[in-house]
Amino acid sequence: MDINDFFKELESLLKKIGLETAMMQGQEPQAGDTLRAALPVTEAGDSILLEVMAMNFDEDMIVVQIYTTILTDIRSSFEALKDNLLEWNLFCPLGAYGIYREGMQFYHKYNYLIPSDGDAEDMALEIFYLVNTIQDVITDHYPKIIRLSGNK
Repeated sequence: MDINDFFKELESLLKKIGLETAMMQGQEPQAGDTLRAALPVTEAGDSILLEVMAMNFDEDMIVVQIYTTILTDIRSSFEALKDNLLEWNLFCPLGAYGIYREGMQFYHKYNYLIPSDGDAEDMALEIFYLVNTIQDVITDHYPKIIRLSGNK
């Protein structure tokens, strides 16, 4: 499967639900190309940064990383968010929450392997469904994350 075809299909699906997207070419330290979008998590219009990165894992598999930056500056709420990570991750049905200490960012990440000989359209649809599920997972936790961060 051509990764570029996969991204074109996924981008088309995201645009069909009204998301604006942007492609970024992979550069060090980012290993693969990345599709970005603002992913809504509340009815009021709050959104988080969605990044879907894909690269060859080996000759048979492509790794797709679905990474969402939920908060970009957690210096004042670091301890409160850190204290909740274990519980949130224990009951998180898909992926895991984490803290990127260097950037003081709170994120959710999920890695998924797809066969490199798969159909780009089928794989894009599969990742699209995963993005929707991850959106639901984060939407459930988002009010508490925001409350603990002191942003609202």
